[in-house]
Amino acid sequence: MDEHAQRVCAPLRNAWIDFETGRATLLDLARLAEQATNALDNASAPLPQMLATAASDLEYASYTDDSDGHGLVGRRILGPVLSRMDT
Repeated sequence: MDEHAQRVCAPLRNAWIDFETGRATLLDLARLAEQATNALDNASAPLPQMLATAASDLEYASYTDDSDGHGLVGRRILGPVLSRMDT
C-alpha cells in the first residue's frame, strides 16, 4: 500500500482494534470501509473493490447476525481486507 492508501485506511485499522475490544460495531467498520473505498482510486486495486464488498457485507451482517457472533463475522469479512492492507 502506498502512503495515501495507508492514510485513508488508518481510521478503519484503528476501528478494527476498537472492534476487537468491543468499542466499535460492525456498522462502524462498514462506514469506515465505505469511506476508504470512496477515497481510493484504481492505483490501489484491488483494495477499493474489496473494501466496497466488505462494507456491504458488514452492514448486512450487522442487521442479520446475532450480536454474539459479530466478532467471528467481522473477522471473516474484514480479515482478508486487512491482510491485503499488510502486503
